Amino acid sequence: MIKVTHFLIFLSVVGLIFLNYEIKNSFQKKEKQIVKLKNLISEKEQNIKLMKAEIAYLSRPERLQRIAEQKLNMKEILPTDIWNIDDISKLYFEKN
Repeated sequence: MIKVTHFLIFLSVVGLIFLNYEIKNSFQKKEKQIVKLKNLISEKEQNIKLMKAEIAYLSRPERLQRIAEQKLNMKEILPTDIWNIDDISKLYFEKN
């Protein structure tokens, strides 16, 4: 009877050792995955910062004005170009 209990104790100790090894191995794999994901997140954050800087550079008013003048043949709006709605209605009704 003592031999059976010793065998069961030995078997449970071996099982616990194996279980401990599996848990430790799984934990180390998860730690490696966490490090990889943190590096990936850091890389993506750097890319986002770079893209925000590019957007800020590309949307500068003086650059957009130059493009509008060169490519779209647009010009600056002068104070004389701004019409009042009453002036527009007078012009419309005078023609008719």
